[in-house]
Amino acid sequence: MTIAATTSEPQPLVVPGEVRSVVGRWRLVARALGDSPAISSPDASYTFAQVDALSDAVAARLLAAAPADGTPVVTVLDHGATGIVGLWSVMKAGRILVALDAHLPAERLRQIVDLAGATTCVADADHADLAAELGIPNVLRLDELTADVDTTDPLALATHRAALADVPVADHDDILNIVFTSGSTGVPKGVITTHGSALNDAYAGQTQFGIGTDDRLTQVLPLSFAAGFTMMMMGLLNGAGIWAYDPRDRGVRGLEPWIAQNGLTTLHCTPHLLRSLVSTLSAGQTLSTVRLAATVGEAVYGRDYEALRPHLRPGASFFNWTGSSEVGNLSCHEIPFGAPEQEGAVPAGRVVPNKELRVLDENGDPVAPGEVGELVVVSDFLSGGYWRNPEAAATKFGRNDRGERFCKPGDMGRVEDGVLSFAGRTDAAVKIRGYLVDPSEVEAAVLDSDAVSEVSVMAVVRPPAASYLVAYVAADTRFRAESPAMIRRRLRLRLPEYMVPSVIVQVTSLPRNERGKVDRQALPPAEPAKPTAPPTTQWEIVLSDLWGEVLGLDSVGLDDDFMEVGGDSLTAEEMLTLVNDRLGIALVSSDLIEAPTLRQFTQRVTLGSASLPSHPDVVALRTGGAGTPAFCFVGGGSLALTFVPIARHLGDRPVYAFQAHGLEQRAIPDKSVEAAAARALQMMRVIQPRGPYVMVGHSFGGLVALEAARQLEQAGETVQHVTLLDTYQPGNSVGALAPSASEQPSLTTRPAGPRSVVRRSLSTVARPVKSQIEARLVSVLPDGLPELEQLGDRVRARLAGIVPFSGQRQFDAFFDHSGLVARKYALRPLTTPVLLVLGDNNPDGADAWRPLLTGPHTIVEIQAEHSSLMREPHATTVGELIQAELDKAPGGS
Repeated sequence: MTIAATTSEPQPLVVPGEVRSVVGRWRLVARALGDSPAISSPDASYTFAQVDALSDAVAARLLAAAPADGTPVVTVLDHGATGIVGLWSVMKAGRILVALDAHLPAERLRQIVDLAGATTCVADADHADLAAELGIPNVLRLDELTADVDTTDPLALATHRAALADVPVADHDDILNIVFTSGSTGVPKGVITTHGSALNDAYAGQTQFGIGTDDRLTQVLPLSFAAGFTMMMMGLLNGAGIWAYDPRDRGVRGLEPWIAQNGLTTLHCTPHLLRSLVSTLSAGQTLSTVRLAATVGEAVYGRDYEALRPHLRPGASFFNWTGSSEVGNLSCHEIPFGAPEQEGAVPAGRVVPNKELRVLDENGDPVAPGEVGELVVVSDFLSGGYWRNPEAAATKFGRNDRGERFCKPGDMGRVEDGVLSFAGRTDAAVKIRGYLVDPSEVEAAVLDSDAVSEVSVMAVVRPPAASYLVAYVAADTRFRAESPAMIRRRLRLRLPEYMVPSVIVQVTSLPRNERGKVDRQALPPAEPAKPTAPPTTQWEIVLSDLWGEVLGLDSVGLDDDFMEVGGDSLTAEEMLTLVNDRLGIALVSSDLIEAPTLRQFTQRVTLGSASLPSHPDVVALRTGGAGTPAFCFVGGGSLALTFVPIARHLGDRPVYAFQAHGLEQRAIPDKSVEAAAARALQMMRVIQPRGPYVMVGHSFGGLVALEAARQLEQAGETVQHVTLLDTYQPGNSVGALAPSASEQPSLTTRPAGPRSVVRRSLSTVARPVKSQIEARLVSVLPDGLPELEQLGDRVRARLAGIVPFSGQRQFDAFFDHSGLVARKYALRPLTTPVLLVLGDNNPDGADAWRPLLTGPHTIVEIQAEHSSLMREPHATTVGELIQAELDKAPGGS
């Protein structure tokens, strides 16, 4: 016998309506859609009838095993189909549900269990040990509760259903489940979801998203998260199937194949997960089955939609979906297919059914349309308050003079033409220098750059000290990271001075809690730099103003270090150019390295660099220390200055950096990798006559380091360790303009691309004359004719060191030259211990390098753009990796 072999359309859910409980609505849907798929995950799938029968059986057994004392039943279950059956079993048994997230630390889970007062736990086999750690006296195994359940036996099914007959029929105001969220005091708050609020949230899924029986929902939001629980209700109570997939366990890269394989039609997730998903999609790849994508949980921006837009199928919409545990679904804003380009924060949208939004001033009076005020939500379908915490509930919930129930969620916002836009939190705004500042406005300004992936701005208030803002900035690894100085300067063009963060902390990513929101308590503490002695002399004042201009700072003290207050190689070059233009004094980057503070730099400027000669190719980044010296080789067209951030993390050792011959003082650069290595070795042996040698190379510098190691070993010297930082193999060298070493430079065998001006011109010349011209061109351009857009770069590369270029073009010329040189170099296997650090989009990867690294080697991948790998926060990681390898390498530390 099969179960409920009917498949028909259930009556649409209507709230308020005849159905008063979640379980009652479930029964109607399951009866109508018996054989339709209800819940699926990579490990199991169930129809509505199967879920109904199995959850009845588990609920009946749960009634006999869990005391009816009014305490919640907690669950520790997998984010999968069987785990969801367990959740429905608890609800069908009439018990209050608390779904725990196994990704949380055990101590946090114990805290939630204590606050809930739970005495019974339902756990699956994978989490039975964790459940035992939580101190719950009655732990029930879901696999044991489902054992021997025959969902095809009508007698057994009837027995189970009869056992549930005494479970009281729930009403709108009865408690369905409790979701524990982070509290401002550090203690979780238990937010009560009632049957009525859950039904209304499901109703909003129908009215706002059009969710129905033809839909297949992607369940990626955790079920312990209010939005994740709501997603389940929106799907199942409207007759849609849900396909559960946890990207925290299975990875983001598997999400798109899961969607495509199962023909899923909707994707509801956090903005953070959306960004991660988009980053895995290749150009031209579309979510061909998805008719709508929506984000919830935090602000989403036009740039997020624009990144997603190319991957949506024609006709698909994007929604900003907002709400909270206290108010449930609040609003939705749709960006339809074909909408104009989106900028800034996406509006919160229009309010969902059965909820009214009021915007009030500090006196409780309505503000004018478009003005900012505190948001108050009025509805009969709000949360039931906070579990066992009436004092906290009284601060959020209440009834007005007309007896209407309201909630103050703590948000500020404005409403124009019926569309809500958030304007920060009532508890987040802070006064900086007497001005009221909303950190969310600062966050939006920081995010207005392709180089920034995400940001969190926090106000630090510690009376009587002055309040200040801290910005935690994570770079988009596809782009070169902005230095703190660059970010500050950009913000000063857009924001009032008092809104520019006093401290900018670069992080690889923002820490997030189990709900995908930024975990502000996990952010590292950040203090503003302590003021140093102010400039007093005319030269000090002039240079302090100049540094401040470049670094985006109000003032620079005499003992402030240029790099430590936010400078980098780009801003250093800009500063040196300004010193030359305005003061007529020509300095190079090594001057800044040797005189890094304003006090020292002022002395050098006043003396002029001629009195302090230094070698043009090698710069001492650190001269003291007892460890083996580290010799660093920069990438093509880069300054030795780029190694300063990493050098700080290489332990107690001298550190020297080599840059291209002729980069800052006119000279002809080396024509081969072998020549560059030989030149460097001459200086290395002056500094360190005998081995063991330690070398680090970035990009093109990695090839020079490898060649230097080879020449040293041929000379009988010991090379202790070589580190390659995102080095490309010669055929893929950054900036390379010539064919690979395996290709013979030939004008006749290279394809005649339509963009080659020279090639098109030759097509009209008689053959004998053409051959003579080709022969001459081969002598000038032995690597072959460049395409049109490469012609200028190729010529500039040939002129590097011969013709001095101005500004950035000088570095571009040497960058292009290094590409030509790299193409001609043949890699050879190396037995020396090697650390290979690969950044994003390295064209070779670990598999291509392993055959060449025949000695001990470690390969590490870091999510960082090629140049950003050398800067914070990645410089700390890279430095620690190198130091760890040196500690274990034979011969020293």
